[in-house]
Amino acid sequence: MKYYTFFNTDELNVIGEYPQIEKSEKYNLSSPYSYWNVFWNKFPEFEPIYSVKIRNNAVATNLLHYLPGFKGLTIDNELKDLLCKFKLPPHRFYPAEVVHHNKQLKYYWFHFIDSFINYVDFEKTTFELFQKWPFTILKEFNFSSVDQLHKLEGELNFEKDIQIKQLVLLDTFPKYDILSLSNITPLILISEELKKTLEESKLQGFDFKEYKQLII
Repeated sequence: MKYYTFFNTDELNVIGEYPQIEKSEKYNLSSPYSYWNVFWNKFPEFEPIYSVKIRNNAVATNLLHYLPGFKGLTIDNELKDLLCKFKLPPHRFYPAEVVHHNKQLKYYWFHFIDSFINYVDFEKTTFELFQKWPFTILKEFNFSSVDQLHKLEGELNFEKDIQIKQLVLLDTFPKYDILSLSNITPLILISEELKKTLEESKLQGFDFKEYKQLII
């Protein structure tokens, strides 16, 4: 079973202008209802507010770019309906305030969470410690838990980092069609079936790349 990274396209012939979106003038990032108070691993106990403006020369694609630190995806009704036909992790669709040329558009904040980390087989998963410049693999190793991984990350200086070489999941993994690797690396993955459906659709704003490190 193959998975692919799912990310916003930067192709100007698709999005029109980069950056595609910006914060709405009225949006208060310090508000208790701001997206800054929503985390990747749980649902908020309030109705969050997310307010963006599509830039004048940009195109309103089905998947929009996002503000720094945003958790989730900003999608329109067509993409929402397509995703709902697939096996999704626990999720919610919050109304998103999206304006283009002074017109309010209908978009949603697709916020999804899962206990992905509970399905990682750490005994078989392999990480690499690397030097950023010049890029050099320094060491391969395994961790017994995600806490051990984060502990080592916190001890590294800016010249070094850790990447996944091989990510192995347990047989108990529910085989969601979309998942987030947030607790290990900032990636969103989709199944091959979902990728094919998106490619066959006329929806725009995204791209894919096979994630060969994942083994199920």
